[in-house]
Amino acid sequence: YASRCIENEILMFLRRNSKIKSEVSFDEPLNIDWDGNELLLSDVLGTENDIIYRDLEEQVDKKLLYNALDKLSERERVIMELRFGLSGEEEKTQKDVADMLGISQSYISRLEKRIIKRLQKEFHKMI
Repeated sequence: YASRCIENEILMFLRRNSKIKSEVSFDEPLNIDWDGNELLLSDVLGTENDIIYRDLEEQVDKKLLYNALDKLSERERVIMELRFGLSGEEEKTQKDVADMLGISQSYISRLEKRIIKRLQKEFHKMI
């Protein structure tokens, strides 16, 4: 009976330690560099700061763009949404947009340039 209890205790200890083994601390030393400094897991893992900032800037830019789009007329907003797929749909060519709105492609081109300049001004006001 005693040997069976000891065997169970050993098995329970091994199970407990196998679970702990899968848990790793970020501050656990992995190696030592040439200068004798410990190389920690937290030094190796992570993302570049640029990636995080780029994502944040992109989110802010999108928010500013949608705020600027709200200041356009309905027709101007439709042109920009169709041209650049801003409403989640596929981007359309100037010709496609012109056909949909019943106007010429050259007129869409002129409107687009004017709208983009207006959006740039709105962006600069917000920044």
